[in-house]
Amino acid sequence: MVYQTTISLNSPLIHWNSELLIRRDLRSLHSERCGRLRLCAAVVIFFVLIYSSYYLGTSTDPQMIVHIPPDDNISGYPVPTGYLVYGPGCQMPNLDPLAPDVMKLFHREKEQECSTKSPLTRIDMIGSRNASLVVDKDLLHKYDIYDTPHCCYREIRRSTKEEHADSAIVLSNCTHFQYSTILPDNSEFIYVNCSSKGGKEKYRNVHYIMREKHDVLERFERFKVKFEKKRPLSVLMMGIDSISRLNLIRAMPNTAQHIYNSGWFELKGYNKIDDNTYPNLMAILTGFNSSLSYSICDPVHVAKLDSCPMVWYSFRASGYVTGYAEDEAEISTFNFNKKGFLKPPTDYYLRPLMLAAEKHLPIKYKSSLKFCLGYQHSADYIYNYALDFAELYKDRAFFGLFWANTFSHNDISDPSSMDHKIKYYLNELDSRGILNTSAVILFSDHGLRFGPVRKLLTGWLEERLPFMFVWLPKWFQDENPEIVQTLRINRNRLTNPYDIHVTLHHVLALTALPEEEHITSAILPQATSCPSCQSVFDEVPWNRSCTDSAIEAHWCTCIPYKTTSRSSPIVKEAVKFIITFMKGEIDDYMNSTKATHKMCSDLHLKRIAIARKAEYRDIPNPHDDYLLVFETNPGGGEFESTVSYFLTDKTFQMTGSVSRLNSYASQSGCMPKSYLKKFCFCLKT
Repeated sequence: MVYQTTISLNSPLIHWNSELLIRRDLRSLHSERCGRLRLCAAVVIFFVLIYSSYYLGTSTDPQMIVHIPPDDNISGYPVPTGYLVYGPGCQMPNLDPLAPDVMKLFHREKEQECSTKSPLTRIDMIGSRNASLVVDKDLLHKYDIYDTPHCCYREIRRSTKEEHADSAIVLSNCTHFQYSTILPDNSEFIYVNCSSKGGKEKYRNVHYIMREKHDVLERFERFKVKFEKKRPLSVLMMGIDSISRLNLIRAMPNTAQHIYNSGWFELKGYNKIDDNTYPNLMAILTGFNSSLSYSICDPVHVAKLDSCPMVWYSFRASGYVTGYAEDEAEISTFNFNKKGFLKPPTDYYLRPLMLAAEKHLPIKYKSSLKFCLGYQHSADYIYNYALDFAELYKDRAFFGLFWANTFSHNDISDPSSMDHKIKYYLNELDSRGILNTSAVILFSDHGLRFGPVRKLLTGWLEERLPFMFVWLPKWFQDENPEIVQTLRINRNRLTNPYDIHVTLHHVLALTALPEEEHITSAILPQATSCPSCQSVFDEVPWNRSCTDSAIEAHWCTCIPYKTTSRSSPIVKEAVKFIITFMKGEIDDYMNSTKATHKMCSDLHLKRIAIARKAEYRDIPNPHDDYLLVFETNPGGGEFESTVSYFLTDKTFQMTGSVSRLNSYASQSGCMPKSYLKKFCFCLKT
C-alpha cells in the first residue's frame, strides 16, 4: 500500500493557515516603508512572539508549559518536526496542545477537597494480617460528639444472587464498639457509622482492609522455587479515562513534567482501536476486538465474563496475586449495560466497597459524575487501593489494573483539578519502593469523545490518541538493555492496545523457566484480533500502517485527509449509506428480539458539516476513504463516520463504528442495547 509521505500546508489536521497568515503579515511588515522604525520593529517582534507561542507550543502561563525531552532517533529513521510517527505506512501529526482554538474551550480548575473534616475512623494494621478499626478521639469534637461515641460497623459483601452478584451488596449485622475494635480475619470491606449519646448519627464512612490472604500465600508457596530461580517482574496498570496525550500535557502539566523528568518510556504513537473504554481495555486484557469479545465473553449475560481469557488469569496461573478496581460503578467498564462478574475476577476486587460508598456516603457531583464520595475523591479510593496493594506485595509478584473515570470522563478541563493529586500518587510509587520492583503502565483508553473540543480538528486527533507511559525498574533495565533500547525506538512508532496485550504476556515469558514449554520468550501468545501485533519490548516496524495493526480507517490517525466538497454527489451518497447502515443496525436488533412495536424514529439528514477524503491508488483495490461529520433529524444528532468508496465496483463499505459527537442520554432511554443508544431517538409513546 502506498501512502502519501507529506502533509500539505493546507491540511485540515494541522493549523497551518495561522502560520501562513503570520508569515504573510511578517513579509508585509518587512516590505512596508515605515517612518517609525521602532514601532515597526515592535510590531514585528510581536508577530514573531505570537508565531513562536503558537507553533512551538509555548504559553504565557508558565504552569502550562511542559518541556518534553527531544526524540533521539536512535533507530536511524528520523521523525521530522511536526510528527509523532513518520514512515511510509503512517504519518501521525504532532499538534500543539495549547492551540488557540482548543484553549478557548479549556480553563484551569482549582483543586477541590471533598470535606473540610478528616475522617473520624481509620484502619490500623497489626502486621500483615490483623487489623483494627480505630476512632480518632482528637476529632470527636469536630463531629459534635462530646461524650463516649456509639459506633457500629457492618461488613460489606457481594450479593449472593447471581443476577446481582456484581451490582448489589449486602451488609452484615451491626457490631457495636466505642473507640476501637479488632476486625474479623476475613473482613475485607466495612461500613461504619457513629452517633452521639442521643442517638443522632454524626458520621459514616467506608474502609477497605488491605492484608494478606491465605490462598494468595499458598500460591506464593507453590511458586516459591520458581521465583527464587528467576525474579518476577510485577505489573501495576494505572489508568485514567478519556485523556488524550495532548490533554495530559495541557490539563495536567505538573504530572506530565514529572513523568518526562523521571525516566518513563513513552509510546507517542499509541492509537486506540475502537470507540469507548470497553473495546480498548478488552484489546489489552484479551487481545479481542469488540465483536469477538461480545461473541466469546458475552458481557450482557451472567457469568460469561468469568470464562473470558483475561490476562490477569494468566498472571494468576503463573503465581501472581491479582487486583482490579474502578470508580463510578454505574458506568464502569464491565458493568455499564453489562452483567459484570459472577465471581470476583481478581484476588483483590474493590467493587463492593465502591457500590457501598456510592449508596451510603454523601456525594459531590462534577460534570454529572460522582467526583467525591464522603471524605475522598472517588479516584482516591482507586489509587490508594492500588498503592496499598502494590506495597503489600512489592517483594512478591503481582498484577493489578486500577482505573479512574470520575475526574476526566466528561469535560476537557476537569483533569486539571487533579493534576497535583496524580503527581502525588506517582511520587508515592517511588517513596513506597514500588518503582524498585515493578513495571508501571500509566495510560488512557482514548481522548474526550464528545463536546465542543471534539468537534475541532484537534479534537478528532486527540480522541484517537490516548497517552501511554511505561516505567521499568533499574534492575530490570540492567538485565535487559536491549528492551531499553527498543522502547526508545518504539517511542515514535505506531502502537496500539493489542501490542500491550502481547507485551503483558512477554512479561510472563521473561519470568518463565526453560522447562515451562507453554511459556517461552521466543513464541508469545498473539493478540487474536491482530495476529501481526507484537510486544513493545520488540522493535515495531518503522513502516507499520493501521492496516498492519488492525486499526480500522475510522480510528486511524496516520491518514492525511484533505478537505473535499460537502455537496459532492459521492459525499451525499456516502452519508446516505451511513444513515441506512445506522437504521439497519436498529432494525436487525428489533428483528432479533422480535419486538412488537417500533422504538426509534427514522433519522433523516439535516446537513453535512465536514467532508474529508484520503486517496489510496497504487494498491490492488484502489479506494477513497471519506471522513464525514453530519447532523440528523429528529433530535439533532451529530455523527462522524468513515466509509471507503471502492473505485472499481463503485461500492461503499463502513470502517469502524459511527461516532456520536453530542449527548444523547435524554433521547435514547427506550433502547436497551448500549451500542445502539447513540443512533436512537425514541418515539413518543
